[in-house]
Amino acid sequence: MKLFSKDLFKKVTPLFLSVCFLSPTLTQAKSRFYVASQYQVGKMIMKKYNDLKRTIEGASFSLGWEINPTNYWFYSRYYFFMDYGNVILNKRTGAQANMFTYGFGGDLIVEYNKNPLYVFSLFYGMQVAENTWTISKHSANFIIDDWRSIQGFSLKTSNFRMLGLVGFKFQTVLFHHDASIEVGVKWPFAFEYDSPFVRLFSVFISHTFYL
Repeated sequence: MKLFSKDLFKKVTPLFLSVCFLSPTLTQAKSRFYVASQYQVGKMIMKKYNDLKRTIEGASFSLGWEINPTNYWFYSRYYFFMDYGNVILNKRTGAQANMFTYGFGGDLIVEYNKNPLYVFSLFYGMQVAENTWTISKHSANFIIDDWRSIQGFSLKTSNFRMLGLVGFKFQTVLFHHDASIEVGVKWPFAFEYDSPFVRLFSVFISHTFYL
């Protein structure tokens, strides 16, 4: 009986260690890199035209690091990001503007209903960024004229921004990798006093893939 137990232990131990090493679980440390893509829609105002409001649509991309070495329910993440937005200034002429917001940010995340299959979370964050607007007078051909507008990008016309964001996060497992969907809202803490345009807020939905 003793010999049987010893042989069984020798066989089971390597298998157990292999499974623990290869199988991701929520009990392991969760500090990891991630990439996220985002769709945004919101409102902007044209201060030179009596605060006329327009809808602004765009996308965002971010690359970050989630820090949670003890797999605790409260942790943080830090990232670099780039927002792009497009707004039609005049529907009759097709004049448009492009917005570029780029910088870094950090979020605090609180998890609940944590289990091996899915996790719900709430997050709140702040971003420090530069904001640049470019203008295209006409957009009869959207691709060509929009590209000409982007070519007008200049750091000389940029403005410092501080932004806040809050939202909801749902994380699950897809193809043996953690992935999440986030929904939230982002707003500026102060207006760009030297800019002809100001994005008041944006509602976003994003997809995050953990590396």
